[in-house]
Amino acid sequence: MMPFPHHRRALWTALLLAFNGVLMAQANTEAPKTDAQVTQARAAALETYQGAWNVGQQRDAAELWNTIRTEQPANTEAQYNYFRSTRNSSLATNNGRIPASDKATLEGAANELERVAPGSFESNMANFYLGYPDRAAFTELGKAYQKAPDRTELIGPMIDRAMLDNDGASLERWTRALRTRGGLAPGLIDAASDLLQSVDANGIVFTNGDMDTYPAVAAQVVDQQRTDVLVVDQRLLADPGYRAQVWSASDASGTAPGPGPSYAKALCTSTDRPVFLALSLDPSWFQALRGQLYASGLAFRLSNTPQENIPVLEARWGLLRKPANAGPMSRNYLLPATVLLQHYRSMDDEANSSRMEAELRKFAERIGATPELYKAGILKH
Repeated sequence: MMPFPHHRRALWTALLLAFNGVLMAQANTEAPKTDAQVTQARAAALETYQGAWNVGQQRDAAELWNTIRTEQPANTEAQYNYFRSTRNSSLATNNGRIPASDKATLEGAANELERVAPGSFESNMANFYLGYPDRAAFTELGKAYQKAPDRTELIGPMIDRAMLDNDGASLERWTRALRTRGGLAPGLIDAASDLLQSVDANGIVFTNGDMDTYPAVAAQVVDQQRTDVLVVDQRLLADPGYRAQVWSASDASGTAPGPGPSYAKALCTSTDRPVFLALSLDPSWFQALRGQLYASGLAFRLSNTPQENIPVLEARWGLLRKPANAGPMSRNYLLPATVLLQHYRSMDDEANSSRMEAELRKFAERIGATPELYKAGILKH
């Protein structure tokens, strides 16, 4: 058995690598625009779960829609798509978060949209996103739904509302809509399956947002995959009612605490169900819980007691689909692969080291992450 201190060092080296890789990938998207990219940017804005995760493309889209709305101030579509692409760019740049400076820009865009098209579907949706995840924001979502119930932009937010309200019938309706007409990126379907398979039986997994929550819940509802797992969207933990709902569903003792990493930490000691954190969560979660995390696939097991997780990780790794077309979610596979590689190296297991390194090299090439692996010293030239 590998000593735990070394195990943790390997894990955290890999964790740092994964986050650095994401940041470098975002920086590398600032390439000169091609005609095809300009055409794509001018298309109606997509959501992140539909593939709108490239920072450069989203910035291009925002710039182009801003030009159009400046030239045509009364163009509601241009105003709306400027808001959406600007928001997507911020989300892609900041790992699913919107900093204050970007929120101010979005507020200005929403105000202009309300001036141009007061009380419209587009204005309602912009106001919803400005207030999200506050429960009051869902009033704006309801207004948008009343105006145009078949618009695909409603699908993701309506999944959020169903989770917030613990409405099983609504959750089934909208997760099925996500699969049939929501434009869900195929790679995210595979990544969601891998995430659920990375969680122990009857486990609880905290997810980050649109790109992992929606596909995972859809896999449970539509495909009946790993329905024993409780998926918790960390964004919705801002709502006291949702925190209490999750606490109760987890059979946890005591009172539910506030949101954030402290909620997961408290839950871990208040329930018999195993607790996991999706690798897509913000790095601040992992820093706050450092020393209690064990790689299990596309998630960390959160535990107050030492876990020998390598045998479990080995078994799961061979079963994962490992899509290379899941955007930033694909980069999360670098972490468990690196943990295994470092383990084999530490054990002087030449056969498994060679096999794992070859697999890691091949996957890194597919997603363009090879330079990060060299820079981190994981791979040698």
